[in-house]
Amino acid sequence: MRSLWFSTAMAWLVAGCVRIPPERLEAQVLETEHWRREYEAQRDRLEVVAVRLAALESAIERLQQERAEAELGRAALLEELVRTEADRHLLEEHNAQLLARERELNELREMHEQLSDVFYESALERARRRLPSVRQPDAPAAGGGTGAP
Repeated sequence: MRSLWFSTAMAWLVAGCVRIPPERLEAQVLETEHWRREYEAQRDRLEVVAVRLAALESAIERLQQERAEAELGRAALLEELVRTEADRHLLEEHNAQLLARERELNELREMHEQLSDVFYESALERARRRLPSVRQPDAPAAGGGTGAP
């Protein structure tokens, strides 16, 4: 049964090929060659596009990585800025404290100078008070010597 079916199929195939004129077969061969060349050209173009696409994907990945690194750098810079601002505020407060102490020291210096002046004046006054009492006995002797002649 199989051979009968196979024989019938072969007969139809041979009969079909016998009926096709050689010019038509040659035209089909030429058309097949044309489509094969077209397919190869399309495949070559597709390979070029695939290479370009791979290069673009690589560039996109590189840019995404650079963007992520830049974002990390930006975050680090913001942290550093916040830290620097805090340090600046601490330094400003410390500077204000130092200026207040400097004013206090200047006031104390002025008070010290005033006290020194008062102490000096007081010492001078005491010395003056003692000096005349010491000179009083000398004064009559000197005055007595001038008054006697």
